[in-house]
Amino acid sequence: MVAIMPQRFHRNVTYRLLALWLPTLGTSAAQAADIRVQLNGDRPGVVHASLHAADDHDWTSPLRQIRGNSDGIIFEDVSPGRYAVQLFVDSNGNGQLDVSPRGIPQEPVGFSGNPGLFRGKPDTQGSAFEHGDGESQVAIRMRQRRPAAPARAQPGHGG
Repeated sequence: MVAIMPQRFHRNVTYRLLALWLPTLGTSAAQAADIRVQLNGDRPGVVHASLHAADDHDWTSPLRQIRGNSDGIIFEDVSPGRYAVQLFVDSNGNGQLDVSPRGIPQEPVGFSGNPGLFRGKPDTQGSAFEHGDGESQVAIRMRQRRPAAPARAQPGHGG
């Protein structure tokens, strides 16, 4: 029986492990890239943003949540896939999105894909975008409910 010297055994194991590990070194780093979100419309306050898988169909399970300012938001090292972003500007600093009794946002909100909000909050698929292995840029238009116009006095009615 031939005895294997410990140094030679360790060297063989090391070379084999390196041969398995080195090919994956470049691929894992190249797959993840940043998603940069730019807000259209400068709004004072803290921006609360959440990243969602587009296949979730709703906004209840964010993959990531971050806070920033209106200069922009960056989700770092995100794997390629279909995603959706929702955000709001916390204008009064209470840490939550203020809504009316009917559920209408009272602070600026935005969604990737800039869907119309006339029919209510969009689902994630309506706000989806593709993120590849390079940096993605997402521009979001902030929307805010206009304050109600003051009632005008009718001519000839006590005015």
